[in-house]
This record gives sequence, C-alpha cells and structure tokens, in this order.
Amino acid sequence: MTAFVILHYRAVEMTRTCVERIQALDGSKHIVIVDNASPNGTGRILKEEYAGQDNVTVLLNEENAGFARGNNLGIRWVCTHLPAQFTVVLNNDVEIRQKDFIVRTEEIYKEDPFDILGPDIVSVFSGIHQNPKSLKGCTLDSVRKKRANVKRSTHPILLLLSSGEKNSPLLWKHVQRRRRAKQCIDVSVPAKNVVLHGSCVIFSERYLKSHPEPFYPKTYMYYEMEILEWMCRREGSVVRYDPSICALHYQHEASRQELKSIIRRSKFVMDCLLDSLTAAEELILETGGEERV
Repeated sequence: MTAFVILHYRAVEMTRTCVERIQALDGSKHIVIVDNASPNGTGRILKEEYAGQDNVTVLLNEENAGFARGNNLGIRWVCTHLPAQFTVVLNNDVEIRQKDFIVRTEEIYKEDPFDILGPDIVSVFSGIHQNPKSLKGCTLDSVRKKRANVKRSTHPILLLLSSGEKNSPLLWKHVQRRRRAKQCIDVSVPAKNVVLHGSCVIFSERYLKSHPEPFYPKTYMYYEMEILEWMCRREGSVVRYDPSICALHYQHEASRQELKSIIRRSKFVMDCLLDSLTAAEELILETGGEERV
C-alpha cells in the first residue's frame, strides 16, 4: 500500500481535485487529508464528504501548524494506522498523471532502496523543472549568508520587485533558469543526496519507522527540505531524485491579486523564511554540525 498525505487549507476544490486524481492511480492506496484549521470550515466539509470512503481519512488540526507540523500529523497517523510501504507527501496543487506512479515507485525501490525520493516536478506556471532543488545541501555558513540576504530583501522596494518577479512567468522562468544553470543541474538523470522540492516527496517505510515525524517541527513554512537533507546527510540516509516518475505543480495558478495583497504575501514569505533559517542555524549549532559530513 502507498499512502498519500495532503495538507489542506481553505482551497476545497483544489483538494477535491487532488483526491480524485490520486484515486485514479493504479495500485492500493490510502489518502490522508490534514486540514490545517481552515477558517472557512472546509476541513469539516471534507470530513463529511469522505466519511463513506474507506481509503480516505480526514484529520482536523486544532491550529494552523504550517507545513512541517501539519504534514507530520498526517505522516504520524499513517505510521500508526497503515501498513504503507511508501508515504507520498504532496501539495493539493500537484497532479500525478502517470497511472502506474505507485508501481514505478516500487520498482525504483527494488532496484536501489531509498529513504526519501523525489520525482521530476514541472511547474505549470513557469515550465521549470523544480527537482532537484539543489545539488548541494546547506551548511552553517550558507544558512547565515542566506539569512542576511533575506533580511535585506524585506525592504518594501525589494519586496515589490520580488512580487513582480514571482507573478511574471517569463521573468520567473528566466531567474530560475539562471539559478539552476549555475549548479549545472541535469533533470534528465537520476541523482543522489540532493535537496528535493517539497511539493511532492516520497518517504519509504524503512525511513519512517525511525522518523515518524520527518519534518523539523520548529519551522512554519519554507526551507523544510534543506533542513531535512541536512539531517539525512548527517545520519547517512539516502535521498534520491528519479526522473522516471513525474508530477505537475500548479504553482501560482491563483488569479492575479491587487498589488497590496501581492506585497503582503511576499512579506509573509520572507518572514517565514527568516524564521526557518534561524531554526536551521540553531539546529546546526545544537548538533555541532558546522562542517558538511
């Protein structure tokens, strides 16, 4: 069996579509929807809608716990209640089109067992392949440098520029291509021990047996995958990317917003990222991991 954990917040139609697409996949599956305390009551609506489906479970979180703790709640439920060989954590705006996705994942594991696996993820918004996110994991120095850069980026003018970049597919594609070109990322070949994109992540049963809550809980949103790769690197866990499985990410597909709301969203992203980088720095220092292992 393969479990799918979907984090839900407000966007009920998007979650319904995500569930329908997963149900259409071949193979044994169970879907766990984690409602992150949606203020519009859609969590309870989903719980009522799927009450009659044996392979769908809806969990109602008491608070909006963010990405890490919200997904950890669903993964912990899977580890406690299901004999799942794999647990796929995916955003509700991700579409898996390969009907044999589950079978392909099983075959990949048989050929070369992994702890965490990432598929080829294509952004519908920009056309960019989002995996691997990076070929190199974070270090104490890189975390501190990124934190300093993000701090500078919270200036209102820089927030406006950042907002414009993220809401223009052409500009966003150009910026992302430049960043990825610097790393010489080849998305057509498998890779090992890389930073994966968090919109679709596959955990093996062997990893979750010792890590039933794999995401670092001191983050609310952003930088979770860099921290996860860092923890895996320290303990020798296998993180892999394999382009033979793929998914579409409907990133930034929401309708255009007014300028003020766009800037507000960018400010929210920066604030969350700063908090996550602070948490990453504290984790590295607490574990004495100043150097790459």
